[in-house]
Amino acid sequence: MFGTTLWYFSILIFVMVISYKTIKLKTKNRLTPSNIDSQLARVIAFLEENGGNHISHLILLQDKDVYWAAEEQVLIVYKRMGNKIVVLGDPIGPESLIPQSIKEFQDYSVRKGLKPIFYQISPRFMHLYHDTGYRFLKLGEEGIVSLHSFSIEGKQGAKLRTRVNKFTRNAYTFSVIMPPYSQAILSELKGISDAWLGNQKEKGFSVVSFSEEYVSCFPVALLNDPDGKVIAFATLASDHKKSITIDLMRKLPDSPHGTMDVLFIQIFKWAKENGYQNCSLGMAPLSNVGDCKYSFQSEKFIRLAYLHGNSMYNFKGLKEFKSKFACGWEPKYLAYRKTFLPIVIIQLLLLINSTPHPKTVVDKIKYLMKKTG
Repeated sequence: MFGTTLWYFSILIFVMVISYKTIKLKTKNRLTPSNIDSQLARVIAFLEENGGNHISHLILLQDKDVYWAAEEQVLIVYKRMGNKIVVLGDPIGPESLIPQSIKEFQDYSVRKGLKPIFYQISPRFMHLYHDTGYRFLKLGEEGIVSLHSFSIEGKQGAKLRTRVNKFTRNAYTFSVIMPPYSQAILSELKGISDAWLGNQKEKGFSVVSFSEEYVSCFPVALLNDPDGKVIAFATLASDHKKSITIDLMRKLPDSPHGTMDVLFIQIFKWAKENGYQNCSLGMAPLSNVGDCKYSFQSEKFIRLAYLHGNSMYNFKGLKEFKSKFACGWEPKYLAYRKTFLPIVIIQLLLLINSTPHPKTVVDKIKYLMKKTG
């Protein structure tokens, strides 16, 4: 028994080392300063015309590669990890071309000797992946706020309403600013971000990270104290379909209790006034995964991480915070083909925890992201 366990452990360590080296060395196809005009600007223009999905704004982290499918009418964003190609979200483009695009990318991956994995896909297209031979693992749920129905009035919203009123009485102010930003405001936001991170390091791929270049591409919501000092901020990403996402969120460690509650509620109010219909709160990882006695064994195993990994990742705390606001939850899945699932999970963790490498030449495309609708 011990020998078998040791053998599995050795294999997993080997996979981790190879995968890590792949992240460090595989860079030649990324969006680099040399091809930014022909790639990144093209991607953003495509998203403005066709709309995006719940995580398409993360393309601007510039740590991923792009593949144009269906005669360049569909966008697929991915990153290589070991012998896997991990696609971020569903393909983006005309819905009628999505089936063709999934099959095309599958063929492309096979020719490269790699295995494609689609990370955080939506239920809407699951039947298309199924028809191409994919299996599924639930990853968590995306919290969604219906801006027309969300309210802090009445008994149910009493606590949140009390917090908003308290901050207002104490002269805290809310605003949304638009790029381009001065170096002074970017430095102030970086200071808040650094204080919030503490000894932690930034994550990447499917998790947003702070860089002045990335922040400069979006509207930023600010909460200021009575002296005008910014105590919390959030970048606001739009899918150009009347939906907005609260993206990068940071606050000072000594900010008053309820700071993020107030920031979120003010963002909802602002978004509704500016014509948005929905606001995404992002993922609650592992939420409602494997909690049914009929769930797959792999999902029951992941459930243990949700129950016992809270001290490290605060899965339950994140779900509880977002549940204050969410009007509904949409499940997100991992779509994978024949592969050893534990290794896939380890590779994904390495990918998310790898240091992001945003590029520095984005001035030419910042103006494309100034719009908020």
